[in-house]
Formats: sequence, structure tokens, C-alpha cells
Amino acid sequence: MTYDFVPSGHNPLADDPPVAAVESGGPNEGPRVLIEPKQFQYEVVQGFFRQNGPKPKTHDFEYMLKHSFGLIDETPERWENLKRDVAKLQAEAPADVQYKVFFLGRHGEGWHNYAVTQIGIEPWEEYWAFQYGNGTLTWGPDPELTKTGVAQAQAIQACWKEQAPLGAPIRKDQIRWYVSPLTRTGQTMQESWGELLTGVPEVWEDWREVYGSHTCDQRRTKSYIEERFPSFKIEKGFAEEDELWKPDIRETDEHMQIRGQRALDRLFGSGPDHADETYISITAHSGNLRNLLAVLGHQPYPLATGEMIPVVVRATPVRGNGVA
Repeated sequence: MTYDFVPSGHNPLADDPPVAAVESGGPNEGPRVLIEPKQFQYEVVQGFFRQNGPKPKTHDFEYMLKHSFGLIDETPERWENLKRDVAKLQAEAPADVQYKVFFLGRHGEGWHNYAVTQIGIEPWEEYWAFQYGNGTLTWGPDPELTKTGVAQAQAIQACWKEQAPLGAPIRKDQIRWYVSPLTRTGQTMQESWGELLTGVPEVWEDWREVYGSHTCDQRRTKSYIEERFPSFKIEKGFAEEDELWKPDIRETDEHMQIRGQRALDRLFGSGPDHADETYISITAHSGNLRNLLAVLGHQPYPLATGEMIPVVVRATPVRGNGVA
């Protein structure tokens, strides 16, 4: 398949490096931390999951699906051991230090991801990402999953069903679910969990993909989300129209880290959005999650479409800000 457009120069709104629409998640590198801790200092606790380091990414997600999402412990008691060890860390920690285990999932393949494979990354970043389609494919606004994307999400559900009898912490009294407001993440949430989704997923704007310019990242209305995903709970203050997406502005890594940190501070903080649960599922996007991992102090770890990474996190209040 060929297209008339030929890139003629660097588009200032192009992603560098391109990660948001790339199926592989881009190169094995991540942004440096561009912000200072606000309410909490976040640290990754290694020793539980392969993905958390110190070794860089060496296996694809199919391997992790065959190895309990990357758990280093491969004994039949692996999930019970994880829950026991995390509870022990919490019990022995200072009163204001918290531990949580995040399951960070990138949505399955969407039509914009498929379009990149057909068009090529350079013409996509220079021109096509800013269009709504090419006459053959439509990827904006807010594309849905392809059949491949649905299958990728269902592979996660199948793995959870295998792990549940071994004590995986996925009961609604153990885990809380969060999701980006974009359609592809809502679909991925549903397909990744199926009947295992016994709680109410919460929709937060802070989990969405890079704001602006790329039409695939323009969200639909609040009314559409409520109708399409009636079992989801939308956060307070959520606007009917997308007030964050602008056609001539592309969000920076620094700003994505600000809102990633803001969302984490809401989860760990003492306000109304505090999560009592130790285990947290977040279904989001490549660009969003690479910056969230940076805020957490995690090693660079590009997520392919449909990939999920578990992360054990320690949150320590920053002194002198009124939290501690």
C-alpha cells in the first residue's frame, strides 16, 4: 500500500521518540525524571517481578504470560508468598510509609496502531497522526481495538484465570481498577478481566494518553463514555467535551509526569480518592505509562500493545509539605 504524502521535514508536533502509536512501545529507553516529588517519594521494590530490574527488558510479554506475569517466584505458593511478603513490608514500615502493587496495562492494538504498521512510522509522525484517516482506515478520534487488540486483552484474562486458583490478589476487596477515558482502554479493561472484574473501574483523565494534535488521542464525550461503559465510575469534575486536547499542542513528558504524579498522590494521599486496597490495576497508554514509570523510579520498560507490567511500589511522604 502506498500513499501520496512524502515527509518533507521534521514536524514540531511529532513525538520524539515515537512511542504513543508504536505497537512495540518504542525503544528500550525512557524519559528522565523531569519533576520533583510533591506529596510522596516513589520507589520501586525489586525482587518480586522480573520486569522491575535490575536487568533490562529481555523477554516479550508472551513469555511473561507463561510465567505468572513475571513473578520471580515460580513455586505453587507464589501469589500467597507475594501477598505475605508485601503485607510484611507494610507491617514493618513506618506508619506513614505505604506499599502497593500496581498492574500497569497498555491497551491492546487499536486502529491507529495498525495504521502505523501500514503507513510507516515516519510518515505517521510527520503527517498522518494529525489526520482522522486516509480513506481506507479511520483512527480518529478515539479509535477502538482491532480484533488483534481484543485477542491481546483476552490473553491477559486467560492468564488471570490460570493464576486465580493460586491466590492471585484479584478479589474486589483486594484490588481497585482504574482506566483511561479513551475507548480502547475501556475495551481493554473489559476484555482483560471479563467476569473477574467484580469491582467498579474508575475513569480518570490523568490516565489518558498524550494530550493534543494526534487525533487518536482525542477523547469522546462524557455522555458517550457513560453509555458505552455503564459499569464504569467517572471521576468528579469530568467535562462533557474534551477540553484538554488541542490540535496545535502536543503535551510534553514533563507535563505527563506532573499528572502521573498527581494521580499517584491521589491514590496514596489521605483525601477522598485514597485507595485502601494494596493492589491497583491501571489500564492506560504507552506514552502515559513510560512517564508514570519514570515518576516511580522504574527502569525504562517499553510496553507493547496489550502488555501489562506489575510494579511493587514504596511511597514515602515528602517532609515539610503538610503530608507527613
